[in-house]
Amino acid sequence: MNPLPVQTLAALTLLSLTACATRSTPAPADWPQGPGPHGDWSSEGPEPPLRFSVRRNEHVLWRTPLPETGQGGVTVAGGRAFVASMAPWDPANALAPDEAARFKHATEGRAVVGAHIDAHCLDASTGAPLWTRRIKGSVPAIYTYPFSDATAASPVACAGGVIFTNAAGRVVCFDLDGQVRWERAYTPAFDGPFNKQFEPVLIDEGDRQVFVHMEPFAPGDRISGDSVSGDSALSDSALSDEELHSRWHYLVGLDAATGAELWRSEDGLTQYNAPTLVGGAAPRMLHARGGPHAVPERPVGISLTDLTGERAGARSWRFEDPRGNHEASLQTMAHDDRYAYWILKEPRNELVVLDLASGEEVRSISLVTGVTLRTFDQALGEWATTEDVDLEKGVFPARYSMIAAAGTVTFQCYATAWGKPTIGPAYSFARVDPVAGTVEYLEVPTDVVPGADGEAQGFLWRTPRVARPLNSRGEEVTGDDRSRWDGWDWVFNGSPTRVNDRLYFTLASGVVYVLDAAARPFDGAALLAVNDLGPAGEVWTANSVSYAGGRLYHRTGAEVLCFGR
Repeated sequence: MNPLPVQTLAALTLLSLTACATRSTPAPADWPQGPGPHGDWSSEGPEPPLRFSVRRNEHVLWRTPLPETGQGGVTVAGGRAFVASMAPWDPANALAPDEAARFKHATEGRAVVGAHIDAHCLDASTGAPLWTRRIKGSVPAIYTYPFSDATAASPVACAGGVIFTNAAGRVVCFDLDGQVRWERAYTPAFDGPFNKQFEPVLIDEGDRQVFVHMEPFAPGDRISGDSVSGDSALSDSALSDEELHSRWHYLVGLDAATGAELWRSEDGLTQYNAPTLVGGAAPRMLHARGGPHAVPERPVGISLTDLTGERAGARSWRFEDPRGNHEASLQTMAHDDRYAYWILKEPRNELVVLDLASGEEVRSISLVTGVTLRTFDQALGEWATTEDVDLEKGVFPARYSMIAAAGTVTFQCYATAWGKPTIGPAYSFARVDPVAGTVEYLEVPTDVVPGADGEAQGFLWRTPRVARPLNSRGEEVTGDDRSRWDGWDWVFNGSPTRVNDRLYFTLASGVVYVLDAAARPFDGAALLAVNDLGPAGEVWTANSVSYAGGRLYHRTGAEVLCFGR
């Protein structure tokens, strides 16, 4: 595999690098994979700046343009930052008619699609590019799709190297100089676009590191023989289209040093699910089934799967939800030391609390009955509190927005769905106490209003914004007009991140909310900051915040960003 020429990337970067090269090196803490060091989108360390803004150039340490859009996270390890982008779009590379027909489920019949991605390695202190490599795929993805693309899985740092996943059908491990160690090809799902939120992780098992990711197989097919591959060994080329459409997704454990397949999970998960690690001496993964577009995996519910030892791939427990296929698996799975959480959108509108040790249902909390509602009164300039409210319009928990922290569960609520009128609490976040059973909603602004001098002047309230999937050349590259929705409508925003007691929620428009996870009650004091990743109406992102050594790393469709003091 030869390096992709990086002259364009380098030229763009030279225009954007600042004097940050003279800044001190960050603390040694890393963010070695998409969901962070603990595998649950959380970390601890020196506080990063509370407020940051690209618009005002506030706490921006560096900005590095990318050659094309993408949406996976920024991995930071060993003084390097790793990120992926789609291969630069060229209309001349559009699918031929026969390919378009074969992949119509994966591409939804859209034109701006492709199967190849570029893996980038940057200097984490300065943003300077170190190398770029092309990773080819087999099933095309929609560019800048508001729910997924081939770059959806973040890189994973391993001993002396990094593993990139092209969700279009290939996993590649590089050494730190960008040379290929091993690669594995597979055929991803044909039944609809790729999963947005699944994040591969790395598990330490004695002297061995295990890379855990997701692939589709025939139901019940536990493990194969030949596992280290080039272009053909695992390409499923012998399968018929009917067989390709009938596969289930499973967790797969690979030896991070060689790519050899070690195990497959006993229970499946949907391509829409975002599993999370349950740490400890014997790490396990919380994953789920159910969802739209006739996903086949059953039974609907949650599993806790062992990842190491003789039971690697076996389930510790499985919760089979009697409520049916309610799409609760379209969340970032969340847990704390006591419970696992399973959230149901309307018409059920409940948070189901499960015992983490056994998977037994402990209680179900209504999200619409007897809740506390805090809405902002613009005339008075303050929040008004109304208690014991029954929400007649229900509530639609935003996909992948659930996070457990400080003994509570917090999630975003969609303000609209598919452009329809406001549903439930407008432009709000929710907080649930799983022990007390209380539910609070807090309305937040939709953006910051800049003053004449560029400084923040005030907030916009109940005003929709626009996301725009621009690349670094100012070209709008998208296969779907819904990529212009701001993240308060039905798109898949990145999973929230916790750093110490701060929760970071990033919307497609590039607005980043910072909430206090420990705030009681959940009132206006819990909203710590409203930040941005660029000019209003010119940003698109589907990424989560990464944190390392007191710095925050983020990315948009156009660039990688580093914020710090």
